Amino acid sequence: MTPDEQRLEKLARELARRKVEERLRYFTPNGGQRNFICEISKPGAWQVWNGGGNGSGKSYGSVAILAAFAYPELANKEFFGADIFQKWPHAKRARLCSTPRELDSIGSLQTAIKELFPKNRYTARKKGKPFDSEFITDTGWTIDLFSYDQDPSEMAGPSIGLILFNEPPPEDLFKEAVARTRAGGIILGAATSLSENPWIVDGIFGKADGDKIRVIYSDVEANCKQHGINGTLEHEQIETILKSYDADEREARKTGKPLSFSGRIYKQFDRSVHIAAAPIIPPEFATFYMVVDPAIGKPFAILYAFVDPSGVIQIFKEWPEFEFEGSKDNSFGVKDYADLIKILDDGKAIEKRILDRYFGNQRRQVGGESLKDEFREHDLFFDDSYSTAGEESEVETGILAVKEALNWNRDKPLDGINRPKLLVSPTCPNTIKALERWSRDPLTGKPKEKFKDFADLIRYLVKADPIFERPRVWKQGERPFYGLSQL
Repeated sequence: MTPDEQRLEKLARELARRKVEERLRYFTPNGGQRNFICEISKPGAWQVWNGGGNGSGKSYGSVAILAAFAYPELANKEFFGADIFQKWPHAKRARLCSTPRELDSIGSLQTAIKELFPKNRYTARKKGKPFDSEFITDTGWTIDLFSYDQDPSEMAGPSIGLILFNEPPPEDLFKEAVARTRAGGIILGAATSLSENPWIVDGIFGKADGDKIRVIYSDVEANCKQHGINGTLEHEQIETILKSYDADEREARKTGKPLSFSGRIYKQFDRSVHIAAAPIIPPEFATFYMVVDPAIGKPFAILYAFVDPSGVIQIFKEWPEFEFEGSKDNSFGVKDYADLIKILDDGKAIEKRILDRYFGNQRRQVGGESLKDEFREHDLFFDDSYSTAGEESEVETGILAVKEALNWNRDKPLDGINRPKLLVSPTCPNTIKALERWSRDPLTGKPKEKFKDFADLIRYLVKADPIFERPRVWKQGERPFYGLSQL
């Protein structure tokens, strides 16, 4: 055998060894996994969550991410080239938390670890459990596996640099885990939120700000051979699996979005698109709108918005400044609300005030004053909310208008032209929840009452056809107008 043949044979043997013993080198993420890795790669995150649909590859992808942290020299730099992977800044101690089934010796996580961690470069120990529960790598990492059926007190111990949750964790265990990052670290999660541990919808997903806490959703189609990027599942197989679930659960399992979001009216709403990256600060001169939805037995709901020169409606303020759903009557009278509104106006000239026409025009007694009349006595002049023939038709007409405002061409990148016509400040959580949670009753198909108040405000606002009016500036001339002398 010639020297060249020997060299080629040696290279072939090394390549064959790598394909068996170092499979991490050849891991290429699908579309959903790429988005997850991309969010982790951006500096500044404390928590990054992937709401992955069933079959989207979230568990396998999570182990690949864990392996990339532990063995950065083996990870594909095209996907794992960011400093967070190549120059890990925290303690080299990780904890992978999941359900007992996933952590079992034949569970998905253990299977992925055996495939993606390089052979003969780590030591595995059971430490009293029926499965390998601790891994010590030759790169200095200690990785332990923690089951959701363990007592949260067992989470206590040394500081941990990386905590990775696979599926929604119990709330008390999550809180204990957060404390383990006290010396600096990052928390990652891959979860399909169904009926187990629903607290994460408000406790985690609802707190996403796009900066410290980031949430993405990975549709199972991202792992489709025909429709995804580097997918592993046949489309026919995906459809067969999804057909076995009812409509609501099917949506959650497909999109990765929480089951409590199923039946949502505004499915187009996307936090990464429709919520501003920073609090919206209104300009000094703008065309301002405010909307009020009054009620008995609970606080009034109030929104403030303006329209920018491109025609985008920007909601920048809401009241109450606390959790609206479930809140009780604050015992305010008309004068109290009038005083409050004048404070909320903050000196701005409001172009149009809109009031729910049903409640606003009701009279407490025949010939008596309506709420709109009473506000007028406090120098607050309201227009009626829009109307159509029939209350049900009115609601549906408003829903269509809001959907149109939320819409954009998803096949093209967002830019100054291709973008939604509705933007919400991150300082308006009740508005965001209404857009994200307002849903239909699966039996009647009618919109539910929960989250309806702020959803009504959005309808009233959009149907008022807000427009941008460029402020006029009247310059002082050298000579008086209309024969009036200048004083």
